[in-house]
Amino acid sequence: MTLAERLGALESSAIPAWVFDADHFRFRWANTSALEIWGSTEKDELLARDFGDMSASTRTRMQGYLAGFREGRSAQEDWTLYPHGKPLLLRLYFSGIALDDGRTAALIQAFPRESIDADLVRSVEALRHTSVAVTLLEPAGAILLQNPASLRAFGPRASFADRFVDTEVASALLRKASGGEIYQAEVQVRTAEGERWHAVEARGLIDPATGAAALLVHETDETTRRSAVEIAEEMILLIEELNATVAVVERQKEEILALSAPILDVASDTLALPIIGTLDMKRSAEIVSRLLNVIAERRASTVILDLTGADVREVSGLEHLTKMVQAIRLLGARPIVAGIGPALARMLTAAEADFSGALLVQSLKDGIAASRRSR
Repeated sequence: MTLAERLGALESSAIPAWVFDADHFRFRWANTSALEIWGSTEKDELLARDFGDMSASTRTRMQGYLAGFREGRSAQEDWTLYPHGKPLLLRLYFSGIALDDGRTAALIQAFPRESIDADLVRSVEALRHTSVAVTLLEPAGAILLQNPASLRAFGPRASFADRFVDTEVASALLRKASGGEIYQAEVQVRTAEGERWHAVEARGLIDPATGAAALLVHETDETTRRSAVEIAEEMILLIEELNATVAVVERQKEEILALSAPILDVASDTLALPIIGTLDMKRSAEIVSRLLNVIAERRASTVILDLTGADVREVSGLEHLTKMVQAIRLLGARPIVAGIGPALARMLTAAEADFSGALLVQSLKDGIAASRRSR
């Protein structure tokens, strides 16, 4: 028998009835009373309507019904329908029925509700559409009700205790909320999207349907926020590690500079500074800074600059070399420049470098000897 033949007895019923295909979001059958409910004059027009724009929470509720139908269950709920955009509150009875192609659909029968408090209706709809997962429990942990957000996250058949990664969370929550306290924690949960972090709050209340004790649990997804915090913490650690690395590099650079331009005590109140390697602007500035501090600390009267191993390739290096000599003189010490080779001599001449006030000698040895003679 076809679907229409099986439902022939309901065709003339005063109770609006229709079959909804939740896989394709269309009506597959409707009786005459349903046409009036949905504001349609032609059955074909109603069956041609596309309900694919229904909200995520409505889809979740329908899928929950279908899962129950396959296990032989039925359901009843108050729904607000919107035929042609106008709200209509109805008590709907849901049961499963096989379509002609063998798939399961929902057979829905509607009864009008009268004298319903508007605030109550709005509260129910807000609960259905909120992104907060809400679960009503018996004190022992059996699920009495889940809103669509909870159904999407955990499914209609998952036990409450199994949703938590830490097996101790459920028992602690039930014990505390049943004892009149408010349970609050951020915990890991297993959802349809994998493990997530939820902020969970639970408290005791009275089940309005039975008058018995119940527990209200609501959960908000904090995974994105926690991930952002974790990333920020990782960045802070990385910055600290980089700063530590930079500090090590700077210290090593200072050590290398000290090795490549050591300041030596070669005699009483005489310092020698053998410069080895390239002498550019940056390195010259660093050497001058170190040298002047040491001159002041040790009260040196003579400073020998040994350029035997120096490689001066830039004019800026020459300029800093002459400034180094002038700075030594300003501190009251006598500069002696040793080890100027032919190439460096040509550069100094071309640049018209001013070494006035400095004694020029061939080697460090000659410089030490000259410093002794000048005492």
